[in-house]
Amino acid sequence: MDKKRILFAGTPQIAVPLFERLCDTFCVVGVLTAVDSAQGRSKQLVPPPVKEAAVKRGIPVLQFDTIKTEARDAVSALKPDVLVTFAFGKIFGPKFLSLFKGGTFNVHPSRLPLFRGASPIQSTILSGQKECVISLQTLGLEMDEGEIWATDSFPLSGTENTESLTSLVSERAASFVPKALEGVFEGLVQSKEQIGEVSYCTKIGREEAHLDFNSSVFSLHCQIRAMYPWPKAFAFFDGNPIYITGVWGGFDDLEKAESVSAAPGTVVAYRKDRGVGVACSDGIIYLNAFQLPSRKEMDFKAFANGNPWIKTAFFN
Repeated sequence: MDKKRILFAGTPQIAVPLFERLCDTFCVVGVLTAVDSAQGRSKQLVPPPVKEAAVKRGIPVLQFDTIKTEARDAVSALKPDVLVTFAFGKIFGPKFLSLFKGGTFNVHPSRLPLFRGASPIQSTILSGQKECVISLQTLGLEMDEGEIWATDSFPLSGTENTESLTSLVSERAASFVPKALEGVFEGLVQSKEQIGEVSYCTKIGREEAHLDFNSSVFSLHCQIRAMYPWPKAFAFFDGNPIYITGVWGGFDDLEKAESVSAAPGTVVAYRKDRGVGVACSDGIIYLNAFQLPSRKEMDFKAFANGNPWIKTAFFN
């Protein structure tokens, strides 16, 4: 099989392992990524992780604010056959996609058409899915609408948060996608239309992170895990915010949630093997990591040592 000339489009750390594996398997002729961003108080420009990985390998890096004529000309000069994207963050128009005669492929971490959009990993956790799916699809003109070439699925335990699941998706995509692409290029795989009810997800913001203890133990458990490491789930105690950064147990444990008669938001238990127990609409949820604004994150035992009020608090 002739090595396809691939342009890889991606930006954050989640895409780096796949980029590295594609370089080892195919001929990656260039990387398209976001422009360097100003970070910190000094506003120093910081390159995207995919750019850093490409520079180490000596692969040309293209960075544009918009994907227009200048970007198309720069890409065309590299003579790529195929476009592979993973977490790039921009929409491509028909003129750009027409540059790739060998196909355009996108990696999306959901069972499409479920969770089309910007936050599929957070949405997988937030909705309480029992498995995670990575889809290799044709990159179309509309958001995540393209046909599916292959999928990789794996079970979830209910202990994952967005940080840990992102890392796992990154590793599995790096293993799954190159093999799937080889099958496509060799004509061994045929694409299939997306089947099922379409749903969309948008970027998660602080408004989705406020905990309402009138909700169920299951939904709160999922919300806390989905919001870590950003924007971090939070509640209020005496009018002041407190971040809830960890929660005890997994799906199996939630099936045996303890009943409770106290008002939702009331701390009703403190267990050294679980955490701070808070009443919800249908049971007790155990919180095991906390953070006050501008302070370090702590496990519940260390936090309770310095903040004994946590054992008798009421959250809203």
